[in-house]
Amino acid sequence: MAALHHPLPAHPPPAPRTRRSAADVRPASVARAVGPAPAADALGRDLALPVGTAVTAVAVTALSVTGQAGHRWLSLAAFALLTVGIAAAARPRLVPAVVLVSWMFFDGFVVHQHAELGWQQADRTSLWVLAGAGLAGAVCAAAARGRRAARAAGGGGAGTG
Repeated sequence: MAALHHPLPAHPPPAPRTRRSAADVRPASVARAVGPAPAADALGRDLALPVGTAVTAVAVTALSVTGQAGHRWLSLAAFALLTVGIAAAARPRLVPAVVLVSWMFFDGFVVHQHAELGWQQADRTSLWVLAGAGLAGAVCAAAARGRRAARAAGGGGAGTG
């Protein structure tokens, strides 16, 4: 009976160790400024839509339980502020979904109160208000990211001189 001979060694040889000089080692702040976004920031931006959906559901429940759902303009203002916050935290490509989820909760549970969506004038107006709020949140987040990137690139910012 012939023995099988494996061409690869059981344990690969260790990689050669090199010494790095002090010039090769960047401080953590520089590595973070020029490197990719931190994992926590990316995770937060990915989770903004599901967390925002849960917060919106809680807001609808609170408005329904307290009887404040009848005050449509006050409820719409609260939903607009909620949409601004969620859109600012979310990735830009998710902003339309944020607006749509916010409008569906508002229209289905605040305006029509029986989980029915409608398309009358009040429904269209609330969609436009929430779309504007989502756009405002996305623009504010983009401006903050641009300012942070300019500061990291060494451009400073307005008022630094």
